[in-house]
Amino acid sequence: MQCIEYFQRLEAEGQGWELESRTREEIEIIESGKGSSSLYAKRTAILNNLYGVDIDEGAVEICKLRLWLSMVADIEDEPSEVEPLPNIDFNVRQGNSLIGQLDTDIESNEDGDSDLDSWEVKTRFEDVKEAIKKHKKAETSVEAQEWRKEAEDRIEEHRDKFDKILRREFQDAGFDDITIEEIREWSPFHWPLEFADVFEKGGFDVFIGNPPWDMLYANRDDFFIRYDEQFRTYPSEEKDGVMEDLLSSPEVAWEWEDYKESMETQADFFTQGDVYKLQSPVVGGRTMPTKNELSALFLERVFRLSRDGVRVSLLLPGTIFGGVMGKDLRTHLLDHTDIENLIGFENKGIFEQIHRQYRFAILTFEYGGKTSRLRGIFNQRSMDVVYNIEDVAAEIPRQVLLNYSPEGRIFPSITSQVEADVLSKVVTQSPLDENIEGAWSVDMLTKEFVESTDKDRLQDSPENADYPVYGGANIHQFEHDNTHTESLDNPRYWSRGMYDPSNSAQYRVREKKFNRGNLKRAIYDAFGGSETSKSQVQFVDELLEEHRGHGLEEEDVLLDCTEYRIGIRDVSRSRDERTIIATVLPKDVICLHTINTFKPFAIEPEEEHLTESPLRSPYVRRFTDQELFVATGLLNSIAFDFLMRTKVETHIVKRELLESQLPRLTDGDDWFHYIAERAARLNCYGEEFKEMRERLGGIEAAIENQERRGLQAEIDAAAFHAYGLERRDVKFVLDDFHRVENPKLMDEMYFDLVLEKYDLLDQKGPLP
Repeated sequence: MQCIEYFQRLEAEGQGWELESRTREEIEIIESGKGSSSLYAKRTAILNNLYGVDIDEGAVEICKLRLWLSMVADIEDEPSEVEPLPNIDFNVRQGNSLIGQLDTDIESNEDGDSDLDSWEVKTRFEDVKEAIKKHKKAETSVEAQEWRKEAEDRIEEHRDKFDKILRREFQDAGFDDITIEEIREWSPFHWPLEFADVFEKGGFDVFIGNPPWDMLYANRDDFFIRYDEQFRTYPSEEKDGVMEDLLSSPEVAWEWEDYKESMETQADFFTQGDVYKLQSPVVGGRTMPTKNELSALFLERVFRLSRDGVRVSLLLPGTIFGGVMGKDLRTHLLDHTDIENLIGFENKGIFEQIHRQYRFAILTFEYGGKTSRLRGIFNQRSMDVVYNIEDVAAEIPRQVLLNYSPEGRIFPSITSQVEADVLSKVVTQSPLDENIEGAWSVDMLTKEFVESTDKDRLQDSPENADYPVYGGANIHQFEHDNTHTESLDNPRYWSRGMYDPSNSAQYRVREKKFNRGNLKRAIYDAFGGSETSKSQVQFVDELLEEHRGHGLEEEDVLLDCTEYRIGIRDVSRSRDERTIIATVLPKDVICLHTINTFKPFAIEPEEEHLTESPLRSPYVRRFTDQELFVATGLLNSIAFDFLMRTKVETHIVKRELLESQLPRLTDGDDWFHYIAERAARLNCYGEEFKEMRERLGGIEAAIENQERRGLQAEIDAAAFHAYGLERRDVKFVLDDFHRVENPKLMDEMYFDLVLEKYDLLDQKGPLP
């Protein structure tokens, strides 16, 4: 319908519109030719259907002016259909949408009395509605002005009681001394009072909005524009000077400090109060500190204002869908709304005022129910997609949205239906950190040695050193030195053994592990320490004293580097040749913070272990020798890379890696021996892996480059089968995989080889 489309265009120029549907039938009648004119339809719809709120009074006046001008334009087109312009002062209101009452059902106070008496609740401010109704129907400016003043006076009479309720909310958030006068400085907006006629009928039917994309903080642009209208337009350095001049006035300086304190109080109210409950999600067992993103607060506000059946369309920043802070908001969307469309954009010339790489999205949903699937597409660079969303978007099942990021609930940036179909198969596997009985497990990633804080333990030469200290530039897939890839750097640092504590990286790592207390905590938990009143230190020392004659010592800590372990390069990008770079590391080497390592040991103390000195039996390997290499092969596979490329920006985020899905193959599973043997042959070259080659039955390392290329292609092909991907899926992943100009491995011939190996394995199965 033209009028509805008109309102959608109006939204592009304004903020915070809410549309009621009670006159839709009138609009349809007029547009079908059965009514008097489109001007009448527009006038009626604006008066009875459009409502807006903005904290900026100037924006409110501009909005009303634009609505009036839009009707004036129609009068010029249809001079014979002149109608009085509507009075819309109570349609578009000034106020702070984030602070104020939403409910007409008022809870009783501690004395059992309601702040609003039963007559007021029952009638829902009939006096206000009556005055607003007469204002809207006034035929003269004098009459309209009289009823406008009367309505404002009646609203003000009721406002005091709402403000008292709001004050209690601030007190519950810890602001005991706050006054109603201070709260009123923030222009709280009490929805049932300001839009009494709408809430009488149950509230709004549609919400359309573009909430602010800023953080809630003391913004100098917002403050100093009061004293200099051009302040926003100045370059940063010029702003510094203007700001300094303005603050030379004691009055301005006092107001600036008062403004900053006011913003801090509001931010704390959102964080510490009970009004907003979806802003501080728990991820990985840790509560994420809220950033007070205004868009996130507005989205939660819309949830509270909505009822079943309400339609919502919002323009939101990409962090709502891809940032960890939006977890609870996304969960609420999945569990309490039926998401219709989600269109993600990368700002390539769409909005000139923001960075070209900034991401944002259009979200459309119906409140109530549950999302079983949504229509979505991401990484779009043109608004054209809005007009043909049904043709280009993918149907994304709920299970993909749940499984893709089980901990963070991040939504995948899917760009096609085939990608959605492939991803739906990939995410059916178990996340890396999920405990599966009988399977190897990854407890956590760890960074062993931080160069910036412990550089005194490092030396620049191997002379008089005992082992290298590895960084990310020293490893590649299945490679722990530059034997096969000349572009890999040699180690930059070296260090000495335990016999020289002040110069030993190993000693420093052990010292840190002892201080972190993982071994101590494991003993404390295993033997009921939490059931006593003793501290961990006291309990463990007394227990070991009883069994072996002395307490816990640093020598009891077993270093990870005493066993072969998996290392993953920290720096990583989706546009690199490979996003995940993993290898099995030699024994003894220590890793800088640019390599993440999988801990090779779990700590499982038993009573018979307590007599040992040093303690060694509590350390249990997480991986068998073959499991170590099957894990490395799968981590390095194109199939896993396909998944991680959708998550990685510049570094490996531990949470995102550990919640990602990888087939947890063990002895007896298809493809286990096939992948493990080939990964071991690729990784176990050189003197450093002589012991491991013997432990694996005397395997022969692959040295020649063509052989290594073939083995890695077989691993990639087998990993596709392990994920349960069909040929169509595999071809899509290979065709879609990012190409670099000078690949080490991933050229077109290699992609063809992987597909060839996949087809061969599809015929013959997981042969040795």
